[in-house]
Amino acid sequence: MGETWAELAGWTGGTVAALAAAAGGEAGPIFAATPVGVFASTDAGASWRPLGVGRLAPLVQVVAPSPAFAADRTLYAGTRDGLYGSRDGGRTWRRILQGGEITALALAPGAGEGGGAIFAGTSADGILRSDDGGAGWAGANPGLLDLTVLALALSPGFAGDGTGFAATATGLYRTRNGGRAWRAVELPVEEPAVQCLAVSPAFARDRLVLAGAEADGLFRSDDGGATWTAPPDLAGTGVTALAFAAGPETGYRVVAATDAGVALSADGGATWRPAGAPPEPILSLLFAPGGAGAAGREVLLAGLVGGGVARSTDGGATWAPANAGLRARLLDGLLLSPAFAEDGRLFVTGLQSGPFRSSDRGASWTEGGDGLAGVAVHALAAAPDGRDGPTLYAATAAGVHRSDDGGATWEPCPGLAAPVTAVAAAPAGGDRPGPVLAAGGDGALWASADAGETWRTLDRPFGPAVVTALAHSPAYARDRTIFAATSAPAAGGAGHDLALWRSADGGARWDRQFEVASPAAGLALALSPAFPVDGAIFLGHGPSVLRPRRDMYEIVGGARRPAWRAVALPGAGPLAITALAAAPGAEGRIVVFAATNEGVYRSRDGGEGFARWDEGLDPAAVVALAPSPAYTTDRTVYALGLGGTLWRRRDGG
Repeated sequence: MGETWAELAGWTGGTVAALAAAAGGEAGPIFAATPVGVFASTDAGASWRPLGVGRLAPLVQVVAPSPAFAADRTLYAGTRDGLYGSRDGGRTWRRILQGGEITALALAPGAGEGGGAIFAGTSADGILRSDDGGAGWAGANPGLLDLTVLALALSPGFAGDGTGFAATATGLYRTRNGGRAWRAVELPVEEPAVQCLAVSPAFARDRLVLAGAEADGLFRSDDGGATWTAPPDLAGTGVTALAFAAGPETGYRVVAATDAGVALSADGGATWRPAGAPPEPILSLLFAPGGAGAAGREVLLAGLVGGGVARSTDGGATWAPANAGLRARLLDGLLLSPAFAEDGRLFVTGLQSGPFRSSDRGASWTEGGDGLAGVAVHALAAAPDGRDGPTLYAATAAGVHRSDDGGATWEPCPGLAAPVTAVAAAPAGGDRPGPVLAAGGDGALWASADAGETWRTLDRPFGPAVVTALAHSPAYARDRTIFAATSAPAAGGAGHDLALWRSADGGARWDRQFEVASPAAGLALALSPAFPVDGAIFLGHGPSVLRPRRDMYEIVGGARRPAWRAVALPGAGPLAITALAAAPGAEGRIVVFAATNEGVYRSRDGGEGFARWDEGLDPAAVVALAPSPAYTTDRTVYALGLGGTLWRRRDGG
């Protein structure tokens, strides 16, 4: 193990919410929207590479290249917190629309150069429009009675015919005047949830439009959206994605993803026949431009729930995974066993994948565990008092789960079935197990003194804020100290109100120690291994690491709080700290590690100054890190990269 980061493991796949191809009909780039950013492929979906990893907000739901992408290199990506744009093919990004969730995008000719309209569908504000490349925005909702927009599609000749379609949670709307006004169309079913759209590449001639509904099958129009029918072959199914083959010479081949599998049509959607399907549900479909499959057919790509991308070279009859380079799993938790020196156990968790575990220091991995396979894990904690090593606790939407055998089997803790967002286990006190603390997304707190067998509800000192992190003092048995980081929506819905709280009596009473309004969703939190002797608490916010000034306080709202000192990490880009960790260093000093969207930083003087420590990391974005519990002897640090890559490095001093 050298003194640069070495890759130990990588998990491919992830959820691909949308696929899009650059216009032109040639073999050009294809883009995939994933929870960790945008990926691109230049070989018809056979392999992928990340674009600007760490510089784009996660949870990308839709991606759209400029109609003139080959010339202007402009991309747009819609996320849970707004719209981002790139002018260099995805290498760098900037937020151009802040606040709401972007669910759909449609670009008119010239949009990338600021000459054509950009339409952005949102989950609550209807349709927003920009006519200057995203610099300015205005509502485009006249006639739109439902502001929950699920899909948008424009005619290929939009610049001339002004025709476009908007799918909503209660129906379908059409514009014929360039998006200045919308009118509901009459469908065969009353108020269906329409969730996907496809306009024929030959719309000027065939006037063909398809709309897929959540539970009411497919709707088809061959007169530009004036009248609609429901093909009986897909009646009663849920249609999640639609795609036309690229050219009219294909005979109007169409593919649809349904809850019963993939269906194919050779007559523009009038009749359908079943085909093969990938094992995971499909969210998006795309015929890859320029991709040559069997018998000269276009390559068909499917974006999956959890499974990445599937690829078919025979028109949808058979499918194979196409995830080379596609590391897009939403893995964000890393835990080393307290007995790591003896058992070599590591755990990686995430919101869209069940836990992964290793018992050989990361050389090999097993996914899931009996009782927890496929369950989203918000946080993982360990207490060194189990029958076969440490007892593990997992915070899930169904409460706290516990494992006494290293994560092989899990069982729900009795008496706590509410959603849990954070969990922490204190060191044992004598012969008794240390207390376990769990927190919910509505500020609820529960404590257990018997390893999760019974729970008592604590007061809600944080109001409705989400508890994002919990940490017990290393000397909890003596000082009864706990810290909690919380996040609440800011007034007006822009950003978050972040806070750090401290309890010195085991959670009965809490005092606010720090607060800040921020665009970030949470604070990174770490305690010194020498706490409470040195009183060192480390917070990560934006590009800075904060630590209380010794014996200095301020009065806020009549309450005494620590005065904090901020140390900015050195770096040229827009840094954001994602995780902090502290370990004992030489001569009693604390080593502090900071994970960021641009790599790892290290401080050898207790957080007074930081230097880059990311040699070998590629890509550099890191979401979690953990020094070995035996750091003083093995000097080992582990890091979890954005998308699902595990790294290890020896700290040579």
